[in-house]
Amino acid sequence: MTKKFMSLLAAIAIIGGAATLCAQEGSKPAKAGEGTVTVKGKNYSLTHALAYETKFNDEEIIAVVLSGQAVSSEELKKAKEEEKEGQDGEFKRPYIKVEFTKAGALKFWSAGIGDTSLGRRSSGNPTGELKVQDGRVSGKASQPTETEGMFPAGFDVRFDVALLRAGESLPATVKKKPGPAANVKPSVTGVFKGNGKDAKLAHVSAHWREPFSDKPSMVLVFTEKDHSKDKKPDFNAAFGKFGSALIISLHEDGGIYGCQVMHSAHQKQGFSSIGNIEATDITYADGKVEGELTTHGQVDTFGEKWEVNLKFVAPLGEIPKEFQPAAPKEAEQETTDKQVTAELTEKTAPKPAQDKLNVKDLALTKDASDFVLVVVCREVLQLNVSSLLLHDVKRTSRKTKDVRRNRCVLSPLRNTLTIRQLALRNEIAIRDPR
Repeated sequence: MTKKFMSLLAAIAIIGGAATLCAQEGSKPAKAGEGTVTVKGKNYSLTHALAYETKFNDEEIIAVVLSGQAVSSEELKKAKEEEKEGQDGEFKRPYIKVEFTKAGALKFWSAGIGDTSLGRRSSGNPTGELKVQDGRVSGKASQPTETEGMFPAGFDVRFDVALLRAGESLPATVKKKPGPAANVKPSVTGVFKGNGKDAKLAHVSAHWREPFSDKPSMVLVFTEKDHSKDKKPDFNAAFGKFGSALIISLHEDGGIYGCQVMHSAHQKQGFSSIGNIEATDITYADGKVEGELTTHGQVDTFGEKWEVNLKFVAPLGEIPKEFQPAAPKEAEQETTDKQVTAELTEKTAPKPAQDKLNVKDLALTKDASDFVLVVVCREVLQLNVSSLLLHDVKRTSRKTKDVRRNRCVLSPLRNTLTIRQLALRNEIAIRDPR
């Protein structure tokens, strides 16, 4: 009887201890980080967290990043390099970065949400706290949604995550060895609405396509009707062959660079919309790709309303040779640049033409007070790496005809810093006539 009584007391003590532990951890986030950011009336969920030491204006601070996708070591390294140059390091969207002093006071916050960038700010009524203990940081931060301004925003986040000290970095991303497509059944669930009407996307497939921005690229095809036997499903789906459809072009890391919306309820069918849809928790491994796509609510494009909230999985084997990115050509480009510079350096002023008009031989009127020599190019067909030996470059508001994707274009698009042309005059006007 005594043994039974003691066992009962022990059980009660264990239950009580567990209850106390649960109560203590009740204020902690279920994950390393969680919360929401609201921008222009839309809520964006954040489920990943990262904390690291950095500097701003020579002041040591602790930055906590909450994002829709986990931050990679390469992404963090790039952000830190940008911060060293005085910039506000960015991450894969959606994300919010809250920055605290070493004492735990909230100092700034910034965010990248959809097509909106919110630079480092402290305005509004943000509140927050951070505590460092045993190599971890825990805390919270929030700001009520603003009602004024160009981009009304607010947030509410919590975190409890390991702290990366200055000089520390995340483990390098380990890419799994590619192999054949997995024997998994393609599946897609969720919402695809057009002007309030739902379309049942029941089929999904994934395909490799030509590299984009020198990175491996894939296309995801979602359709109402079966397209598994079609040789060009993305092309034909865009023209309504398989009913309502969604065609997404993206990189392995989930960065979307193409989105075609084909919904039977739209009057303008088959339009493209970039910046309104995001991929979260995208993974490509073990012969399959899976993840989620969302517009974070209803969006309006060209007067057509649409909404996406899909979860999917599709088999996808290794990249075919014809779709693999070419080897980097940085060394080759650097050699070419040096050769061009050397050629320009060796050149001297052009010899006076024997059979052409010399400016000095021009007859001027007696009362002429100014004389202007205008040199106009008919058109600039291609820009390349070189140097302008000019005293002054006059830019016009005309556009060039073709710039061959070469780093720069003429004003007003960007600048006129790199044009393969040697000019030994004080002025040169560059334009293409109409």
